[in-house]
Order: sequence, then structure tokens, then C-alpha cells
Amino acid sequence: MENKDIYIIGAGTYGEVMYELAILNGYNVKGFYDEDDSKVYSSVMDVKVKGKFSNLRDEVIQNNNYIVAIGNNKARSEIMDKINSKGGLTPTLIHPKAVISESAKIGKGVYIHGNTYIWTKTNISDYCIISPNVVIAHHSSIGKACLISTQSGVGASITIKDNVFVGMGSTLVTGVSLIGEGSIIGAGAVVLKNVEKESVYAGIPAKKIRDII
Repeated sequence: MENKDIYIIGAGTYGEVMYELAILNGYNVKGFYDEDDSKVYSSVMDVKVKGKFSNLRDEVIQNNNYIVAIGNNKARSEIMDKINSKGGLTPTLIHPKAVISESAKIGKGVYIHGNTYIWTKTNISDYCIISPNVVIAHHSSIGKACLISTQSGVGASITIKDNVFVGMGSTLVTGVSLIGEGSIIGAGAVVLKNVEKESVYAGIPAKKIRDII
């Protein structure tokens, strides 16, 4: 029988969001973990914060399910990699009101929220967060540990590399081919040209603001 018990790493407001998504996916949230001393042994959504994830022994992580409710892409990716390397599990959670093409490919540890629409032959890599009301058009590819924020649109046949953050209400227009690794797209931006890696872009049309150091 499939193990439907799960633990959430991150006892902040996004942890509450992920609690609800877990319940909708039929999981039983057994506890939270957080590195903030002030949150340890408190309660979130009437569930106890059991301690710090960093203090867990390998044998405790093994075979257990975990959600990583952390928006920072690199931090989320590092923790999920650790969980999987220790034999833990990072299940994908998909809101029942998300629409996903049968030909789309979805990785592990992906969180897809309500009213998203993921088109034909898209690829969503491991550890991504796809927020509510996002549209990802056909034949686009989202790299590992990206976050696509609420009400954003990704056009067709666009490759988004790893660790990209796309801000709320952004539009990546069909005809763009590449969003470079580690880049940040500001809220409300309209991207008409390729985006360099490790850079911040914002505005209409989006322009490079600075490098990420």
C-alpha cells in the first residue's frame, strides 16, 4: 500500500499553502520542520513543527515523503536533492483543477497549483513550482527548480533553464527561445527577446537591469 503520510519542510505561510495542496492530493500531513528556533514545537494548520530538518538522521529521512515549501529555487533544490540522496521521497503534487496535457512530462517534486494550463508536449523538470493561473504553451521546457509565479504566461517552444524565477503576471512571448539559467524576470514584465543567464530583467518590453552577483 502506498505511504500517504508526508512531512513539510518550511513552516511559514507557503507551508500552509502546501498543507492544503497535500490534503487535496490525499496525503496526511504528519508534521512540519523549520530551521527557525522560534517555530520549533509550535503548530501550523493544527500540525506540530517537530524540529529542524537539518537535525534528522539519514535513517529517519529514508522512505518518508517530504514537501519542501521554500520559494528560493536553489535552497529548495538543495534540500530536495539531499532528501532523494538519503532515500527519501519528494512526490509531485498537482491541484485537481490544473489542466495538463497527456503528452506533457512532469518531473518529481513538482508543485502545480489550481487553474494552471500546461499544453501539448511541455516538459516540467524536477522541483519546479507552477503557481495558480499560469499558462505554459506547447513544446516549452521548464528547467530544474524554477518558479513560475501567479498569472504568468510562457509562450510556445521556449526553453527556460534551471533555477529561473518568473515574477507575477509576466509574459514570455512566443518567439523567445531561451531564458538563461538563474535569471529573474520581474513582475509584469513582457519578454520579447532571449534572456541572459544570471541576470535580472524587468519592464515592458523587458530589459536587462543588472547581473546577479
